[in-house]
Amino acid sequence: MARQRKVHSRKAGWMLAVMFNSLLILLPVIGARAVANAYDQDLTSREGAAEALQHAHEKLLTELTTIGPRDENSKLPYWQDRIVAELDARNMPAVRGYLLAAPQMLGRDLGEQIRVRAEAEVIGTPDERLIRAALQKLPEVVASRIMETERYNPPAIAPAPEAALENVEIASENLEAGADSIPQESETGQDAGIEAAPEEPVVLQANVRSEDERRFQLLGSYADLSAMSQRWLEGDRSDALVVKLTGLGLVQQDYSDGLSDAAALSVSILKSARRSQRLTASFSDYLGVHVDAALPDDVLEPALQQAFMDLATTERRAERVRVAYAASVNQSQLGPLEADLDQIQRLASQTSPGGALTILAVIEDGTDLQRARLLAEAGGERLIVLVRERGRDSLKIADAGISWNRNTVLEIMSLTAAGMLLFWVMLSTVRLYIKLPKPRAEPQGA
Repeated sequence: MARQRKVHSRKAGWMLAVMFNSLLILLPVIGARAVANAYDQDLTSREGAAEALQHAHEKLLTELTTIGPRDENSKLPYWQDRIVAELDARNMPAVRGYLLAAPQMLGRDLGEQIRVRAEAEVIGTPDERLIRAALQKLPEVVASRIMETERYNPPAIAPAPEAALENVEIASENLEAGADSIPQESETGQDAGIEAAPEEPVVLQANVRSEDERRFQLLGSYADLSAMSQRWLEGDRSDALVVKLTGLGLVQQDYSDGLSDAAALSVSILKSARRSQRLTASFSDYLGVHVDAALPDDVLEPALQQAFMDLATTERRAERVRVAYAASVNQSQLGPLEADLDQIQRLASQTSPGGALTILAVIEDGTDLQRARLLAEAGGERLIVLVRERGRDSLKIADAGISWNRNTVLEIMSLTAAGMLLFWVMLSTVRLYIKLPKPRAEPQGA
């Protein structure tokens, strides 16, 4: 009997040892998958991206309510002063951001009034209606300055001045020719257009980017790149990042893969931020590493020296420079830089190129860039308000929290079950190999 118990315990010990070692291997794997899934940095590419954006939007709006004084009576003057200051600085993306943040910054009563007035509007996007409602809370002079600075949608029925002049010329010619019926119809059409024009209200546009995008097209031409590259070869390495970014941007424009416009705009924004000294030193170093990997000096410099070896016309030299840059690009190392340029383009598309400059001033690495892009997709130009008020701390609200999707719940349940099984194996092993001494029976009687 004792031998059978010994054999049984030996078999049980072997099975417990296998289970214990297997669980020790599985627990870190399951735990790492659970943590990676719960705290994935790229929130918009994982399952539950819509929930992540909604969560970031709510956190952003909540953070906006903490801006300014706590006294309800002081919130409106503070908000108005901030708009005037940004208007004086010609920072129109920030002005639009403060107008969009009015329901959160002005407190419960004034914020509710703006929401109700915006919901009563029927023309324009939700942001445009919100901006027009928030303009009512500004002094008339300030609101007029904003409306004069911002662009308008022309009334749909109102005739263009050139068209009106053409109608008048046609009418006068027809009168001279004796065709009285045609000018009468023309005059009738003009009168109808003039009467119908006031019926269509003018709409203030939000997130106007077409003019900004044209203003931020700073790539230049290959002739400009040729002059910059020649100075770079002669030893002027003060701004090698701008030279290489310009070359990469121009080369990317030669490809028809759908990324050329985005790359050109992103490079233009980076060049503008670099020249205006808005990029932080750490982010400049971060970009420099990726740019040098995509366009290494040991390959680019000999190619440019070959391009400038012989005398040539400006057009011919520009063509040689284009070939030199195109041949020097390391396609295998271009991926990280393209990813950063895509992040900047998405950041600008959700705010504006000018707003992207303001946001880039507080970014220090690629993680900050991803956070800023996420917040821009969640709140648009409201993010500019947070950046102006909080600086780099505004990006902390985008720190990835736990995403309670189906995969995360199942992995946590598996991790809990494995932990409970490991505890049972440990307890069984202790009971199997550690025998407690039996209590001795005390003698009874004498």
